[in-house]
Amino acid sequence: MLTQRGFWFFIVVLASLSLAVGYGATQLTLVGATLLLWFLAQWFLFQLRVRLALRRLTLERILRTARGEVETVWAGQEVEVAVKLSSHGLLGLPYVVVSERLPALAQFHEGTLRQDGTLSVEQPLALTYTIEGKAAGRLRFEGVKVELADLQGFFVAATFVRAPHEYRVLPPLVVEASQTPFVKQHNILPLLGTHRHARPGGSSELLDLRDYLTGDPPKLIAWKVSARRDRLITRVFESEVPIRCTLFVDTSNSVRVGPVGATALCRLVELAAGVAQANASERDLTGLCLFGEAGVEALMRPGRGSGHLLKMLDLLTGVANRLPHAPRAYVQALMPYAYGLAQDVYPEWLEDDVNSFPTWLPYWAPRLRWMTSPWHYPSAYRWRKQMSAILSVRYRLGPGGLALLLEDDRMCADYLQRFLAEHQIAVPLPLFDEAGRYVFAAPEKVKVLAAALLKSILHGKDNELFVLCVDLLELADDLGPLERAVCVAKARHHQVIVVCPWPQGVAPPSRRGTSSPSTPFRVDDLHVLLQQLATKELHDAFAKVQRVFGRLGVSVICAAEGDSVDLILQRMRRLRVQERGVR
Repeated sequence: MLTQRGFWFFIVVLASLSLAVGYGATQLTLVGATLLLWFLAQWFLFQLRVRLALRRLTLERILRTARGEVETVWAGQEVEVAVKLSSHGLLGLPYVVVSERLPALAQFHEGTLRQDGTLSVEQPLALTYTIEGKAAGRLRFEGVKVELADLQGFFVAATFVRAPHEYRVLPPLVVEASQTPFVKQHNILPLLGTHRHARPGGSSELLDLRDYLTGDPPKLIAWKVSARRDRLITRVFESEVPIRCTLFVDTSNSVRVGPVGATALCRLVELAAGVAQANASERDLTGLCLFGEAGVEALMRPGRGSGHLLKMLDLLTGVANRLPHAPRAYVQALMPYAYGLAQDVYPEWLEDDVNSFPTWLPYWAPRLRWMTSPWHYPSAYRWRKQMSAILSVRYRLGPGGLALLLEDDRMCADYLQRFLAEHQIAVPLPLFDEAGRYVFAAPEKVKVLAAALLKSILHGKDNELFVLCVDLLELADDLGPLERAVCVAKARHHQVIVVCPWPQGVAPPSRRGTSSPSTPFRVDDLHVLLQQLATKELHDAFAKVQRVFGRLGVSVICAAEGDSVDLILQRMRRLRVQERGVR
């Protein structure tokens, strides 16, 4: 591409040469011709460098921590990223500017994201900076943007060196001081309806003293007590009672709304990971069920051990940064984001020689409803055609894929959302339809959760704890199947806790279930008024869910509270007390 400096240089040289030829100035004609030939030679050499060097560019990326090179990092951990751009071509590039594209889940700390200089085989360009994963999920690095120029600044070219790579960001595993292990209490008979584990105890905690029976091992004899009572007395130790806990995590579209790394799903993943870590430290068994409106996505039976914990964290990490899929999204709202992404990451797919746009196409096949949109009609048509070609090739839609995406708005919107979600680009989506109904409510997920809970109860052992991390704020009138499943769990002496996710930036409800005290409505400020009305509506919905499950003796916790994990662990300690027969 010719820069403004190069354009005016060419115009001045061409005008000087024309005047020299017209007036017959031989020396000026020779100087003008020499400058013109030199300009054309520089242009040819620049094009040759671009054509030959761009195909031989390689990108290397390394993530380092205190442990060295890593492929997996923890959320909130500082990571050093080293990027090196190398050229293996015969011709070097005199001036190159390399710009890094940060992932949506990364938070920049220090370093440089832009570097310039000469690029050759012996002299690569390197970037070093420090980032931090904002939440659990995956860090997706697309590559770097490369801008080329000659030393005179007459010509410039830009491209994107793609080297897509994803790194897992595991949720932080931090057990607070308040989450202490169980402390032995006074032992009594088991409560009515509860039962102990069948296997004998093998811990070091003394439970009782009894008379010696034939077959008791001699090492269990209490010799001092036996000497005082003048008969053999055997020590009985407590049994290690592992408590089973199953986490049901909602992965539907309603918990994916929001920016990357700040969704309600990220908060639920952190909560589930904290409970799993605390249970692993106390040798309790933890299970996991990931479900959505379409059904159960993954199911892990309760287990323990480092391998089981890592597998559970891997499943939670895989769903942490999912983005919502709106069934009624508009192509006009998605197209600018998708086209901008294609311009940044896939510029070669928009070139005229591979993805041209005929000028006669808007007149040959006009779309009248596009002309009334706020877009400029030719630009909108051009974006739609080029993105349809990219999506049809990327997702292998066949020979008729381009025409199908060009005409079918619903199908085009679906593939645009898929394209943006793969690159972790969050876009604003409509949350309510024309009738004022929440489009991501998904009442069918209540039936999915109820069926999964009943299945876990059927395969359950002893008294377990079921933690339902699900968004029910918009489904308070559709909780019938879930209420019946919870009643079955309570009838079999299981414990159930419901954890509702909470939007960021909204004041959480009080612990008693009523709405938090809010300031009076300010009619003079429409934005504040709407925010207060939305907050009050959320508080009323949460209170309604609490009333529904309160009749069943089930606690409902708001995920915005900082002690959510501790409340769940307290319920597990209470269940452990019941298992041991302790008040």
